[in-house]
Amino acid sequence: MNRIFLYLILFFFASCHEEKATLDETVDFSAWNLSAPPDTLWGVDVSHYQGKIDFDELEEGAHFVILRASIGSNGKCDQRFYGNYARAAKSHLLLGFYHFFYFDRDGELQAKIFLDATNGKRNNFPLIIDFEESKVVNNPKEMNIDSSVYNLRNMVDYLQSQGKDVMIYSNRHCYAKYKIASNFPGVKLWVADYNAMFVTEDFPDCYIQQYACDGSVYGISADVDLNVIVDSKKIIKPEMQP
Repeated sequence: MNRIFLYLILFFFASCHEEKATLDETVDFSAWNLSAPPDTLWGVDVSHYQGKIDFDELEEGAHFVILRASIGSNGKCDQRFYGNYARAAKSHLLLGFYHFFYFDRDGELQAKIFLDATNGKRNNFPLIIDFEESKVVNNPKEMNIDSSVYNLRNMVDYLQSQGKDVMIYSNRHCYAKYKIASNFPGVKLWVADYNAMFVTEDFPDCYIQQYACDGSVYGISADVDLNVIVDSKKIIKPEMQP
């Protein structure tokens, strides 16, 4: 079956809660392969919130998927991580992993948990740290900026000491508040910005933009985050095997 690459037609940027992002079948994507990915790649990031995913259908409408692997410092993996990985690893999708970072927990310990979950698995991306404020955890009213950055630095440093390429995901607010670009020069960035496309010019080390949080794609029944990579050759490792 020909794989059809579906990209987002963006009419509504302002809010995740307005009209859902829609997809349009326009590009014949049947000839692409992992050994020579196109410069611009489109994909999703998922966790247990997306429920059961049909990865055969998902690869009809995306180049890549990034799975939530681990959470915080207590050794927990995402509830669907192992099942998602088992199916995603058999697909033609490029595959990556992220760890949801707890601002007030030891960064080295979180790094070790992330490595324990992902070592030996097929991975085409840097290891990604999801650094964002939340009312449930990482409540900004309870977090200290300096200690949060200190813990993040410990995680980044430990992953790099183990020979891993690292990326930090967050939104514009957190990048500015915690001075991520200046505190972590040269570390690759993944920026969430729903107000405009291709914001990489504002972030020299940005290689992925999350541009919608209410996307609709084949294989996933729930809303899903949508992402674009604008220069894949600087970020993607095309090999299939770990």
